[in-house]
Amino acid sequence: MTTTDTRHNPANEVAKYKFFEELANMNDGRDPKTVDQFVNAIHEFEVAIGFKDFRKYKSDWAITFKEHMDDKRNPQTGQEISKSLYFHYISFVRRFFEWLMDNEKDYAKIKRRDIGFLSVTRGDKNKARVPNYQESHEVADILATIRAMPSATAMELRNKAIISLFLLTTPRIGSLQQARVDRIKYFKEYGAWAFVQDPRLQNTKNANNITSFFIGDSEDIIQNVITWRDCLVAEGFKGKNYLFPKITPSFSPDGRAIAVLTREYIKSDTQIREVIKEAFESNGLPYLKPHSFRHSIARKVKKEGDSTHKLIALAENMGQKSGMATIINSYAGDYLKEQSVIIKGIRLE
Repeated sequence: MTTTDTRHNPANEVAKYKFFEELANMNDGRDPKTVDQFVNAIHEFEVAIGFKDFRKYKSDWAITFKEHMDDKRNPQTGQEISKSLYFHYISFVRRFFEWLMDNEKDYAKIKRRDIGFLSVTRGDKNKARVPNYQESHEVADILATIRAMPSATAMELRNKAIISLFLLTTPRIGSLQQARVDRIKYFKEYGAWAFVQDPRLQNTKNANNITSFFIGDSEDIIQNVITWRDCLVAEGFKGKNYLFPKITPSFSPDGRAIAVLTREYIKSDTQIREVIKEAFESNGLPYLKPHSFRHSIARKVKKEGDSTHKLIALAENMGQKSGMATIINSYAGDYLKEQSVIIKGIRLE
């Protein structure tokens, strides 16, 4: 069953109310259903950006929203949403922000060129015409890319751990950004590591609590994440501190250049993408968005035996509830135990 995300940001509600009131009162024969589409589009935008304050709008959010819409599925059919809906939602959100700039002084500092990213380019249109296919790298190429990454400095260790966790658990980029140190957990009863995604701390799909077990048994890739977590603990980081903090350049008392671990997370989606882009291009491969890792793993699993069983467990691991967990928990015991076994048994190489 699909649930509606009922979260909201009080700071955004007044602006939305004023905009929707104006739409409803316009004497232009506007279909009330169109107003509903504006409501839905703006809500979908808030889901994509983690319900951040509209006054802090930046161009990164437009990219995040487009990727969110790229990945959205019709809850009844499981198929991609229509291209018409994709285009309309982006257009509606752009018109909303243009209205905010022109009518609400609290939003006057938003840059019009940043709103311009909320538009459908020729590339977007061409991409939309591609029938249900998302490019992805071979898992072997992703593994090779991670293994080729340097790990001499704190920043290099962090970046290597970021891409490793993307492969091992395929989280949303926003969820990974806000991951905490104690959310990397070893389940002794299952003999498996997992990234526990808590909707109270991070932006997860439909505000679900997601236990994503590490996929496969590539020990060095798993160790990249564990080593980074242990480094943070050694530096005095506590459980609720961010797992992937911002690192700022500074100087030691004797004038040497050093990197300082902050207690802030990397707030820019673009910076995370740049980490991945640099790693792949350094290995002679094109950049593909982090979400493509899901396609890489799913396509590899489909080539193996008993792929349906594994794909169901993989969907649960990604937070795409199939209903199987409820059935097994109700009638056959602990689904997490079965899920951990299946996910760990997926061979990445």
